[in-house]
Amino acid sequence: MIKNYALLCLFACLFFVSTSHAQSLEGFVFDEQTKEPLYGVSVYFDGTTIGTSTNEDGKFSINYQASTKSPLVVSFIGYETLLFNVRELENGAKIYLKLKPQALGTVYLENDPWSRAKKMAIFKREFIGTSVELFQCRILNLDDIKLTYNPTTQKLHAYAEKPIIIKNKYLGYMVSYTMEAFEADLSVTNTGLVLTRSVYIEGATFYEELNKRVRRRHQKAREKEFGQSVLYFMRSLAKKQLTENGFQIFHKGFIVPPYKYFKITPKGEDTHVTFTADKLVIVYDRFEKSFMTILDKEKDFVINKYGNYSPPRRISFGGVLGDKRIANTLPLDYGL
Repeated sequence: MIKNYALLCLFACLFFVSTSHAQSLEGFVFDEQTKEPLYGVSVYFDGTTIGTSTNEDGKFSINYQASTKSPLVVSFIGYETLLFNVRELENGAKIYLKLKPQALGTVYLENDPWSRAKKMAIFKREFIGTSVELFQCRILNLDDIKLTYNPTTQKLHAYAEKPIIIKNKYLGYMVSYTMEAFEADLSVTNTGLVLTRSVYIEGATFYEELNKRVRRRHQKAREKEFGQSVLYFMRSLAKKQLTENGFQIFHKGFIVPPYKYFKITPKGEDTHVTFTADKLVIVYDRFEKSFMTILDKEKDFVINKYGNYSPPRRISFGGVLGDKRIANTLPLDYGL
């Protein structure tokens, strides 16, 4: 299978949680139309293990660090998901959720020629990934996922009104993923082989530990995946620690000084980067090979102090970094 580009965006720009002074927020969630409290609404910091749900009165209480940058997600089945900057909410805040409009789906002038089984196999390949055995990371509610394939554009789209529940026995997490967008740009050969040009995934993620205590095999797997992650690369780039952290940079087949094609400018807590090459090869730990390119005329991007970069659609990774999918993804507060 050939994969040229692969992007994994977890709803807009995700941020990590660092350790500092703890704070708490209490609030209430209501139906926008009836003004009735909503019970069981998920309230969590995107991409982290920090979350809670509302009680019978629609009330929630959540603790967080003062330096938290991750958006606060308020999500409930059948309602539109809302994201907030936690600093803009006061204690006792009232949040009103709007019912989602009736989903009509995309209408095509031609029939979808693929069976659901074929589309689902491709979806799982690109959403879960192929580096982990299927029994180690599986979706528990496949029936909630709707799939459409357009033979003219050769694009596969996926939709889910409910959060996708993933049991990741490889990393030791139960994951709830509120999917906002999934698009796989495919290439079908004359022999019927389906290759992937690019993948874009957008959504909000909440992680829970699968076990009360983290098992040794899960800890080893997490350390391995973190070392091979875009997050680790971006943190290292922003701190100018590429060499110390095991990264080498190549341009047109030759090793180059690590920051030759990166103009790095610290600005407050963020790092502004200008990418001055068309494409660079990134080698981690001598053997793990990836490549990085920019998909936009604009060559600038921003890395925040936790290692997240924006805008997420501007940068493309291939190879090891580009092949990472949900099965390989860690909570955003991992390692902090």
